Amino acid sequence: MFSVSRPVVLDINTQADLFSPRGMYPLHEVAAVVPRMREFFAWVAMAHVPVVSTRLHRVLMPGQTADLPIGAPNTAGFCKLPFTRIPGAVELPLDCGTDFPADGFNAAPQYIFDLQQINPFESPRFDRLLSESDAPLWLVVGGPLESSVRMAVLGLVQRRQKVAMIRDCLAAHDAYQGQMALRQLESKSIDWMTSEQAMAKFTLRPRRLKPMTKLRARRLAGLRRPMRGIDSAAAVERPGSTLGLDTGTSRRRLRH
Repeated sequence: MFSVSRPVVLDINTQADLFSPRGMYPLHEVAAVVPRMREFFAWVAMAHVPVVSTRLHRVLMPGQTADLPIGAPNTAGFCKLPFTRIPGAVELPLDCGTDFPADGFNAAPQYIFDLQQINPFESPRFDRLLSESDAPLWLVVGGPLESSVRMAVLGLVQRRQKVAMIRDCLAAHDAYQGQMALRQLESKSIDWMTSEQAMAKFTLRPRRLKPMTKLRARRLAGLRRPMRGIDSAAAVERPGSTLGLDTGTSRRRLRH
């Protein structure tokens, strides 16, 4: 079980073939989505939020011909958008293994999975990581919304994971199919928020004491400090003495 106390970002296919107007399979409204995503990932890096990313590796999307796959290695379209890479990221190669670093999210701030399928959960290693992770929430961004993102979210829901969709960081290839995917996902128990709402909600702020709390803490510290010239241990051993006089004697003198 990979435990983490903070939300985890699930970054689906943020690579140039999808999120660039000159890519092999450009998504709808990338000009509006990319700036919001840039701000979101700047916050992710600053707040040290763990990231799980996917990248398509020679995958054919609906309507493509065999000679135009997405994510051909050694091409500009295969590369992830530069601002989505966190320093220290670990790339996981294509294989059918399920091994994973024992330290989980403590071993690296970001894991990048190369996928040969539209459905991310068809990768055994990806499936194992997301199925065994004890994360409080998955913040989902990326595309295409009508295929890879939809399948990833439904897979998380089936595995009883909590999901939040970041609305302004999602993109679809076909606007109509994207709306149909949104309607399907809205029927599930999923949170919806903008990137600004997510950043405001999950930014850790230093705890500050109220003025009265600070004053009480100082007074308590002063009371616990022994007074000068008085043996605190002796005072505890002789609770009935007052400046060397017996309490009973002092009372008799007061009566006369």
